[in-house]
Amino acid sequence: MADSTPDVTENPEAIAGEDRRGFVTRLMAVICGGIAGAVPFFSGLVVILDPLRRKGGGKGFLRVATIDSVPDDGIPRMFPVVTDRTDAWNRYLDEPIGTVFLRREPGSTKLECVNAKCPHAGCNVDFNIPDRQFHCPCHDSNFEANGIRISPESCPSPRDLDTLTVDPERLQHGEVWVDFKNFLTATTDKIENE
Repeated sequence: MADSTPDVTENPEAIAGEDRRGFVTRLMAVICGGIAGAVPFFSGLVVILDPLRRKGGGKGFLRVATIDSVPDDGIPRMFPVVTDRTDAWNRYLDEPIGTVFLRREPGSTKLECVNAKCPHAGCNVDFNIPDRQFHCPCHDSNFEANGIRISPESCPSPRDLDTLTVDPERLQHGEVWVDFKNFLTATTDKIENE
């Protein structure tokens, strides 16, 4: 009885051709599979990492009050600064991010605004109405009602209280919008804290 299986040694070129075709087929399958898998992988990666490249809230002009809520008696009043804030994947609505003092002189619509943080160590200052002075409880220093240091030579604060800009256009419409920023403490220069 004769064996019907072909002898491998009879046609080595046919076997090499089949190996090459099989290799090319497998290579194309790997390439196509890699491309098909890479598209959703990188799309998902972009979505997951997107919050890390976005900035949080709190930059630029923020609505603080109305002009009617600031008495025109020359006494600074404290107002919270509230905004929506994004921190990586979390979103916080109406989150307090700081405090400012607004002051309006009698009969005037012009406002002065100072950040409530002391430039010395970042403590919140209070306003003492009878003395008409800001007072920092951390280092027992005093500032005038406009934020200027009293006795700069004996005050450990490196600079006056940090003034902030009020949007004049919105103020004409009765709303107080402040360009809220925090600044580095313990420096003589007013450098924005990122």
